[in-house]
Amino acid sequence: MKAKLEYCLQWLRDGAVRVARSYPIETLLALYACVWCLLTYELDWSEGDLFKKLALVPLFFALALAVNNLAGRGPWRKVYWVVWAPIVPLTLWIGLGDWIEGASYRISLGILAPLLLLLSLRAVRNDRFVNGALVWLRSGLLALLFANVALGLFYAILYSTTYIFGLEGKWIEHVAVWAVVIVETLVVPVLFLMMADRWQGAELRGNRILEVLLNYIVTPALLIYTAILYLYMAKILFTWSLPEGGVAYLVFGFTITALAVKAVDQLLGKRIYNWFFDRFSLVSLPMLVLFWIGVLRRTNEYGLTEPRVYLLVCGGLMTFCVLLFLSRRAGRYLWVCLAAWVSFALLAYVPCFEPERVAVQSQLQRAERVAERLGRLGKDGRLLLTPIPLADTVRREEYRQLYESLDYIRRDSAAFARFGLKKDLDGLAAIFPEAMRSYVRWGYVYETAATVNRDINVMLPGNAVFEAVAGYSRYYTNLHSWNDDIYRYDNDTLRLWLGEKVPMAVIPGAELLETQLEKSGFVPAEDAAPTEEQVLQLLDYRSERCRIVFERLNIERGDSVPRLTYVLIHSVWMR
Repeated sequence: MKAKLEYCLQWLRDGAVRVARSYPIETLLALYACVWCLLTYELDWSEGDLFKKLALVPLFFALALAVNNLAGRGPWRKVYWVVWAPIVPLTLWIGLGDWIEGASYRISLGILAPLLLLLSLRAVRNDRFVNGALVWLRSGLLALLFANVALGLFYAILYSTTYIFGLEGKWIEHVAVWAVVIVETLVVPVLFLMMADRWQGAELRGNRILEVLLNYIVTPALLIYTAILYLYMAKILFTWSLPEGGVAYLVFGFTITALAVKAVDQLLGKRIYNWFFDRFSLVSLPMLVLFWIGVLRRTNEYGLTEPRVYLLVCGGLMTFCVLLFLSRRAGRYLWVCLAAWVSFALLAYVPCFEPERVAVQSQLQRAERVAERLGRLGKDGRLLLTPIPLADTVRREEYRQLYESLDYIRRDSAAFARFGLKKDLDGLAAIFPEAMRSYVRWGYVYETAATVNRDINVMLPGNAVFEAVAGYSRYYTNLHSWNDDIYRYDNDTLRLWLGEKVPMAVIPGAELLETQLEKSGFVPAEDAAPTEEQVLQLLDYRSERCRIVFERLNIERGDSVPRLTYVLIHSVWMR
């Protein structure tokens, strides 16, 4: 046991020394992050400034590691020694905060940095590329696992010791914070580098668990999904209809999953689905057609948004990958990785390709097109805000499209100003009749009074105002989010417990409904709906004992007499 412990300590010591020699810039960046975190905590510096400074560290860590791999020990090694330098002016840059909160930083950290590490492998052979990618992934996951398990055990020992021996003081918090900072900012990166360096160039092989997972669970599911998509394409051809726009997302998810499984499948000793993966590019060609038809349909109907811009880019990369792998010689993951890096770099750093700008331009064109079709676009490009006649409610779908586009364009004040509207869009909403205003704004009809059918659903309007009445000693509200121990309506009887062991009020449903109908003057005859004034009367119940304001009442139109089937209470006053 002692020998094994000494061996582990020696391995860690040797690994740390090797990392410091082979990856000095990466180690210093991790140390820089650790020191800044500790100083911020001890000196009570602003956490916002800390985040801005440390947000650059992961990017430069990945950049230094990639340059280290590419430069090796040759003449380009000089670039590696100065690759960290831009972090200094960027830290002092006044616009750093806005950049970090924007999409460019998220793309850089989540996509460009990992892709750059994969490109730095320079592995043209697919097996080497997959092995290198899995080495990075395994090293990162194991570093996080080992470091955080050790941190958890340290916390268990620390807090158990302080509890058992009754130790107190501010030092306990300081020790805990120092431990988590050192582990997450220094130990995890160093362990990652140690493992990546140890396994560099290793040839990985899938174990039995991976073999069972891919051969007997994941790949059969992919085959079933392939059959489903082909059946859907047959249905489209048979009915001669266009595919749904959302199918594009399904096809994209399926294709990316299949390509990932195809890459990992190379590690297996027993590959029983070679026939499928070797021909996957041919199999997926009809699905690519389905994908692009779905994308074009959704884009033509609703215009581009930021997520759809990313979908277009990812779909283009997916198509490029599938077409590339039609040839055994040309099919290389390295080229796909390079194309992805260039594409997302354009999205992040070339203004004319920014997803938000592209999406706003698309919605601008859509809004102008719809407004012109509706006859609502003036010669000066401004919207005509004359009231909509009630007959125009048949075109509410088009007005909804116009409102959607304008609501999206609001994020670009210059583009939005062309239409001569206020940013809250209340001026535009005011021109619609009441019958279509809710649909145009929200995409559905908000029922504030009642739904006319066999059941009458009386709803509390959002702008309802009830007069205050004196003489009540207790007030209960937000009852709609409480449980059945507060109030319950069953067996045609409303019972109010309001926290007591016995009901404070018991009201038969028939009596409650009869009282409210008589008070409001509403007769629930066929096709009848209460007026706004009658709605407020129906929802406001008063007796000698209590006053109840309902949020909802469901009244069933019976063959002989109406019946109260459901209640939702907004608030209760008790005397």
